[in-house]
Amino acid sequence: HQGRKGQEDFVSLKNHLPLLEKLIGKKIFFSTWAEDFKKKISSLKEGEILLMENTRFLDFESEEKTPEEHSKQPLIKDLALVSDAFVLDALSVSHRSHASVVGFIPLLPSYSGPVLDAEITNLDKALNFQEHPRLLFLGGAKPEDSLKTLSFFLKENKTDKVLVSGIFGELFLVALGKKFGKKDEFFESKGFFSLLPEIKGLYEKFREKIVLPKDFALDKNGKKANISVEQLPLDFISKDIGEKTIQDFSKEISKAKLIVFNGPPGVFEEKAFSLGTKAILKAMSESSAFTFLGGGDTGTALESLGFSSKQFSFVSLSGKASLNYLSGKKLVAVEELKKAKLELK
Repeated sequence: HQGRKGQEDFVSLKNHLPLLEKLIGKKIFFSTWAEDFKKKISSLKEGEILLMENTRFLDFESEEKTPEEHSKQPLIKDLALVSDAFVLDALSVSHRSHASVVGFIPLLPSYSGPVLDAEITNLDKALNFQEHPRLLFLGGAKPEDSLKTLSFFLKENKTDKVLVSGIFGELFLVALGKKFGKKDEFFESKGFFSLLPEIKGLYEKFREKIVLPKDFALDKNGKKANISVEQLPLDFISKDIGEKTIQDFSKEISKAKLIVFNGPPGVFEEKAFSLGTKAILKAMSESSAFTFLGGGDTGTALESLGFSSKQFSFVSLSGKASLNYLSGKKLVAVEELKKAKLELK
């Protein structure tokens, strides 16, 4: 699939065709859903590849239904008739009970692919890591998801230290009575204030484990400025962690045996405010710890800031699904594949 209806990236997979052909070095055929795709699939010779159109172009694709309900969809049945097996190799959709994700499992021998297997293996390693200290780094722009992961890691004793940054770190300070000024309007418009009671409760119970930002970098009339927490509130927008926070966080990272990173600490897309993200990634890349990096923006951050995934133990391709797993939630497609594996035996 690619994107969602109404979004800018909701495009045809035909755009991906030349890139895929270049990567694997062979021709790939293509079919829309309106064409006779069954005939196209049946006529494929051994070793030939057919790329189907974006599954989210189908109205029923994104309906949350059981595998059995999805398997009764005529188009799913038609595809299953000309297929020998189903392989799911994308953690990023494994938390969704969508037609193309779970609908084939009741109809075909079904397997997880090598990428999905590697994702689950490394997620399990991060969750069950025994050496101390274990460190959790939470940033990014989705504090609701970060809060679920934080709550699980703290209550299940999966971490010794938590570094909170980005919007999530700022909300901790708001929960403790700080006002940001201009940015408070943004927090309110996004409904983030509803998270404050839970954030405050976790901090009061686990304050010895949680490291808060001490300063921020902000855009002051087109110029970058560093301000301490004591200088809040301000009429300018904070866009990155500040120099003292970078030092504190880097020191904690250097001591860790496990680092689970999810979400950059600042607006790394703007060069002036990429320093925090770059410094944290550098500290992790120089660490001998087991480093697990997740989050939808993390891959983009690595590439744009000059890092390679090889500099870390594991870089997940997933955002929401990996956070769900790190929050102790079962991923519906992974659970269905486990059942299918038992049935195959």
